[in-house]
Amino acid sequence: MNLLSRYLWSNLAQAYLVAGLAIASLLWLLQMLDILEQGVSGAGDLLVAAFSALSQLPEGLIDLLPVITVLATAAALGRLQTRTELTIMRVSGTSIWRLAALAMAPGILVSLIALAALQWVVPEMRQQPESLLGASLGESGLWHPAHGLWIRSGSEFLNVETLRLGRIPTGIEIYRFDAEGQLQELIRSDQALVQADGRWLLEGVSVRNYGLDQAVPFFRESSTMIWPSFLTGRQLELLLSPPAALPLTDLWQYVAGLKARGQEFAEFEMVLWRRLVLPLTCLVMVLIAVATAAVPLKSRAVSVRLVGALVLGLGFQMLTEMGTYLGLLLSWPVIAVAVVPPTLLALVALALIARAR
Repeated sequence: MNLLSRYLWSNLAQAYLVAGLAIASLLWLLQMLDILEQGVSGAGDLLVAAFSALSQLPEGLIDLLPVITVLATAAALGRLQTRTELTIMRVSGTSIWRLAALAMAPGILVSLIALAALQWVVPEMRQQPESLLGASLGESGLWHPAHGLWIRSGSEFLNVETLRLGRIPTGIEIYRFDAEGQLQELIRSDQALVQADGRWLLEGVSVRNYGLDQAVPFFRESSTMIWPSFLTGRQLELLLSPPAALPLTDLWQYVAGLKARGQEFAEFEMVLWRRLVLPLTCLVMVLIAVATAAVPLKSRAVSVRLVGALVLGLGFQMLTEMGTYLGLLLSWPVIAVAVVPPTLLALVALALIARAR
């Protein structure tokens, strides 16, 4: 590692830190305002709200990592250009491609850290605490680490042993009683897929009939069965982890399972691939920032470069979101929707850098 590399990386590290703290502060404030709109009843609730907003910061920062990357890189290189240091580097024999390669190193590092956080940190922080689930169920539900989840609705009881991959209920037992409290039917299922309308598609089902109706067999088996779940929307929301809360490996397995069963998987696959292309997106943002900083401005104002970088970052983020929604709506290939936009932007950035050379 030579002196030039250390100096450039030092400036980039400072810029990443400042940009990250600035955006983190803004995200935390927006989250706090959103929570406070729901009302708080005291200092204790205010502290809980502050902690809740803080726990959502990692995921928010990762979603805006391309914006942070382009903003930090443009700020660092723009400052060097303003002090003519970037010009001196190039006159001394350092090519623009060499500067771009050095600037990519922090981008690769932060994107890999972000992927590690998505695998191990964010899922833990998004995991709903057991007490919250129990409180939401009230007197009709109980959660125990050894016995799973128990929920009652009228004369029907549901027991879920565990959630595989955070979204697939497994080890399911449904008990149905009559008005006198006698067990009428016991339904056991290996696992279930929760449908969009709230119903559960039970798989590997066995049903035991304990009623007096002799026309119904005592024991029967079925590969699948639809169960009209009695869980409320809030209970179901707490029971199932959202796609963004799943580790990358679990999300990959879940998407593969949906494909194997012929279930709808586009939304989950889109979340997966947008995360997997995060390093590519960050590298593209670095190239755009390098191309912007490499063009000498007469005013040499850092603010102009920062505004340009911010517009590029936010614009690309918005276009990516629009492309995601259009891709899901029009059933476009998920991988193409995730990979094509940063690839096209990379070609534009490379063309700009080649012209600035």
